[in-house]
Amino acid sequence: MVSVIFYKKNNSYYRVECFGHAGDAPAGENIVCAAVSALVINCFNSVEKFTDDFVSSETSKDGITSLQLKDNCSNDATLLVKSLEFGLKEISRDNRQYLKISVKEV
Repeated sequence: MVSVIFYKKNNSYYRVECFGHAGDAPAGENIVCAAVSALVINCFNSVEKFTDDFVSSETSKDGITSLQLKDNCSNDATLLVKSLEFGLKEISRDNRQYLKISVKEV
């Protein structure tokens, strides 16, 4: 299962983590993983390219891809992350057994 966790502090996004594998098809044919990867990577790249927010993104050796937003998110970064959350929830609607979306307020 792919898991994506949106971390919020004071109702503002500050971190997104994505990890796991959908397992709905053989490697290379997995459309859920491909869709999730495309949305996540596009969002992370878009926040870095199109906003002035100070961010860092990384993929660890154990396969966790994360975006860390520093300080308060700009409206642009917030919109991009909200769009990611919306897109992933739409995918999850028909693929709950392969994709779990969580929002954690800390």
